[in-house]
This record gives sequence, C-alpha cells and structure tokens, in this order.
Amino acid sequence: MNHQNKLKAEALEVFIIKHLPLARAAEVSVDAYMGDQLIVSAPLEQNINDKKTAFGGSLYNLCVIAAWGMTHLKAKELGLEGDIVVAKGEIDYLRPLRSRLIAKAESPLEAQLVHAKESYDRKGRAIFVIHVTVCDEQQQACVEFTGKYAVLAE
Repeated sequence: MNHQNKLKAEALEVFIIKHLPLARAAEVSVDAYMGDQLIVSAPLEQNINDKKTAFGGSLYNLCVIAAWGMTHLKAKELGLEGDIVVAKGEIDYLRPLRSRLIAKAESPLEAQLVHAKESYDRKGRAIFVIHVTVCDEQQQACVEFTGKYAVLAE
C-alpha cells in the first residue's frame, strides 16, 4: 500500500468511527486501500451470534461500510462532492464464518468510473455499483454483497 493510499485509509477509518455508531460498536477498522480494493474488518468477538459464528447483521453492516467506503474514496479521487447514499444492497450468505470478519470491496472498472464522472457532470448524480466479498481463513467466500450507491451533488 503506497503512502497516499495509507493516508486515505486512515482518514476513512477516522470518519467511519466518528460518524457511524454501529461501526464503533462492531470495532470496525479500515485495514488497507490499494486503489482497486478496500479491506475493512471487525473482530468476531464483537460480532458473534448464539451459534458462535459471525452475526448476519454484522456481516451486512460491514459490507455496507466497505462499499460506502469504496464509493467515498472513488468519488474523492474523481473530484465528486456531495452526499453518498445507499440505493440498494443485496447479500448472499454462502457459509458460516468462524473467524475475523474481513470484507474486500472491489473498485468499479475504469469505464464505470468514467461513466459515473460524466453522469455527475451532466446530472449532478453519479452511480457506483460495488461488489464486496467476505472470505473465511481458507479463502472460501462466506458472503457476497452488491451495493448500489449514489453520489448526489450538493
């Protein structure tokens, strides 16, 4: 992770912890930002259910935060100012998770980013579709999430 991306990840974590009470309660941390991927995690102990696996609501929360974070970072990189709102979130729970919750949000492709910027310039609104995966220690997907986010000009 280069120095600029490290600073972006640190600033994002400060923002999330300051403004999202659920993130504080879940002990969410921003682990890394590489430009094409954002990694956000939380300890199992703070997000566990009665079956000793990751609570579904915590997994959803972490995915929403990771996707919002990727949208926030990409919007900043594109020079888009405004409110970011989630428009849609879909999650598939594939298998139980018995270890740290680690969500990996993927950046939209370059063509999608160009389209988002053009839409923002024309209509004052950019749409980002972000895919997030949570894997177990064997790198098997436990959760797959797709979120649709809008950046709305102020």
